[in-house]
This record gives sequence, C-alpha cells and structure tokens, in this order.
Amino acid sequence: MQIVEMKTKLEERIRELEKEKSMLLEEMGQLREVVELSEKAKNLDSEVNKLKIEIKTLKDKIPQEFLQELEVSSKLLKEEEKETLEEECASCEEEEFP
Repeated sequence: MQIVEMKTKLEERIRELEKEKSMLLEEMGQLREVVELSEKAKNLDSEVNKLKIEIKTLKDKIPQEFLQELEVSSKLLKEEEKETLEEECASCEEEEFP
C-alpha cells in the first residue's frame, strides 16, 4: 500500500509542478513582451525628440520674416483643405447607397 500512496503523491506533485511551469512560462512570455514594448517606446521617444530638435534648429536658421510668411501660408492651406473636405463630405451625404 505504501508504494501506491508514494506513486499517487509523486503523480500529484508532478501535476502541480507542470501547472506551475506552464504558468511561469506564460508569465515569462508576457514579461518579455513588456520589455520589448518598453524598449520600442524608449527608442521612438528618443527619435521623436531628435526630430523635434532638428526641426527647431532648422527653423532657427530661417529668417524670422520668412517663418511668419510660412505660418500664414500654412494656415491658409489648412483652411482651404478643410473647406474642400467639408464640400466632399456634403456631396457624400447626398449620395444614396444601394
């Protein structure tokens, strides 16, 4: 009888260990994903900051009066694009779809 009990206990222990192993492997995979995403976010943040600095440096090299003209032109273009989109949306709403 003792052998049967030992076998049962060992089988139970094996099931518990296999379950724990499975949970640990799953957690490890999730932690690896978090590390990868964190590194990616850090790299992208660094790239974005470098681009912002480069843009600022380039703008600083442009004479101020030209920058003001560019800003006015840019605002006008954005307003024209908005009007065009609004007109297109209005015509889309008038169309009937089968």
